Amino acid sequence: MDTNLGRSRLSEQIQESILDAIRAGEFPAGQKLPSERSLMEMFEVGRPSVKEALLMLERKGFVRLQRGVAPVVVQPTPESAIGSIGDMVSMMLAEETRRSEFYGLRIMLETCAALDAARERDPAVIAGLEEALEHCRATAGQAAPFRDADQAFHRCLMAASRNGVADAFHRSLIEWGLFNPETGPELDRIHARVIAQHVRIIEAVRDGDCFAAAEALRRHLQTRHNAAREDG
Repeated sequence: MDTNLGRSRLSEQIQESILDAIRAGEFPAGQKLPSERSLMEMFEVGRPSVKEALLMLERKGFVRLQRGVAPVVVQPTPESAIGSIGDMVSMMLAEETRRSEFYGLRIMLETCAALDAARERDPAVIAGLEEALEHCRATAGQAAPFRDADQAFHRCLMAASRNGVADAFHRSLIEWGLFNPETGPELDRIHARVIAQHVRIIEAVRDGDCFAAAEALRRHLQTRHNAAREDG
């Protein structure tokens, strides 16, 4: 690990040096880094600079910190990578244009997933969609339970893509609360519409009609988007 520091902030240089060592394989996932005191001696700096560098690495998902224990290197995952931008995304979602753009990304992801689901016609995926649909029917008229059932339906559909990165990003898009179906004064009507649209998606997937599945999914999410904008 290179311990020669330049002119930028000490903490930034330290965290970059440690990160370079992790990338180079000097500290594989699960292995402990040198202790704070050892890092202070190696870089010839004070504790605040080392502590700040380690906190930066923790926020980026590269190490796990625990009081009284040397930092442990963590294997980055799609979930941790996406989680690291959560606060920035939350601020962007307050702006209508950005909110619509993120929702457009969700539509693109799920449209591709619907295509994959119809192309493969995996019995397990179809069974999962049907189970989620039944939960939607059972919870119609109840805001929170119906929202959970609806999200389960869309997560099941997204799983058909078999793409861990896309799946992790899609889960975050849902968790960020983009146009959930439970808002509005006519809850029963809204839920009935959602259920009918879910049925059309499942039918197209079961029939192996890729275009129909993708179009049914796109219309479903676009209708939700348009309804939310009208209510707003």
